[in-house]
Amino acid sequence: MNTEPGYISTALIRPLLDVAGPAFFDAEHDEDAAIQRVLKHLRDPDGRVSIHDADQLINRIIRQTGDEALCVQPAHKFSAHGSCQLQHLFLCCNTLREALYYMEKFAALLSDQLEIQVTRTRDNIIKVKLPVPDNFILAAERHRSEIIISTLLNWLRQLCGQDLAIEAIALPFPATQYSQHYERQWRSQIEFNSDECSIQFHSRWLDEGLHNTNPHILNMMKREVEEQYRKLARSGSLAERIRKALAQNKVRLNANQQEVADYFHISARTLNRHLHKEHTSLKQIVTQVRIETAKRMLVDSNDSIEQIALHIGLSGRRTLDRIFIKEMNQSPAQYRQNHRHMPTTEAPHLVVNS
Repeated sequence: MNTEPGYISTALIRPLLDVAGPAFFDAEHDEDAAIQRVLKHLRDPDGRVSIHDADQLINRIIRQTGDEALCVQPAHKFSAHGSCQLQHLFLCCNTLREALYYMEKFAALLSDQLEIQVTRTRDNIIKVKLPVPDNFILAAERHRSEIIISTLLNWLRQLCGQDLAIEAIALPFPATQYSQHYERQWRSQIEFNSDECSIQFHSRWLDEGLHNTNPHILNMMKREVEEQYRKLARSGSLAERIRKALAQNKVRLNANQQEVADYFHISARTLNRHLHKEHTSLKQIVTQVRIETAKRMLVDSNDSIEQIALHIGLSGRRTLDRIFIKEMNQSPAQYRQNHRHMPTTEAPHLVVNS
């Protein structure tokens, strides 16, 4: 997770005002500067507000309505006039697999602190995973997660129809005083105190035919979303976005500079210029991700060190030994011996191609 303050899309906040009622706020007479800033940007569904300001607005609505469960919204509470470009692209997709690919790739348009990862378990359950910050117990973090889950459920059911069966929703916090609202509004079994935050459904929905979208419309929506993402990449930490893309297998670890630039829809020259401003380079970022991936595999898998080296795009064990010792002051074998525990049971990252 990024430790910077961060921003959130107004498309996630607008439904709360719709629930609260059109006359709930009077921006001209409200003395709270943060509330005024949020309301000013809410007219644009593709606009962004600071997470701090959004939290203040959410708390204000909950306090004045007395509805602590306000952020746990059913699908029918979401209106078309508040939809954003990413939602349009999602709903234009011909399969859920394609839609999830775009959701993973462009999730930062909903919040620059939002990373979505799609995995498949061994019993063919698809998990749409949201990040779990250390302070998830805080009400502000919980409310934002409730809004994002409500939004994604709305999009999923708009795309796949109301028959889409959500097997479970895992939440990383204890049951709340309004716990009964989760199951009723989201129409799913709820797992509290989980070690993850995820929406779960069967993999049979991935490639079920939904509709046939005009390819020109789909391409137009894709271009508009890519342009928004390009602007976002230029305004934020490009190094951090590259690191996330590499860590989540969205970009190959041995991808060249042009391939990485193409993924972010910028030129190689622009990529180098931004990384130089951030006092780093693509080589340094790739090395960092390789080390972190190797550390995880050394602890969580039974793969040989040679296999791990090849997996992270190196020529072999000797190369991994060299860079690992340089960065960690110990060999991969020593690191494995010092940190080894039982391997995880989670299946590998689900590859969803557009």
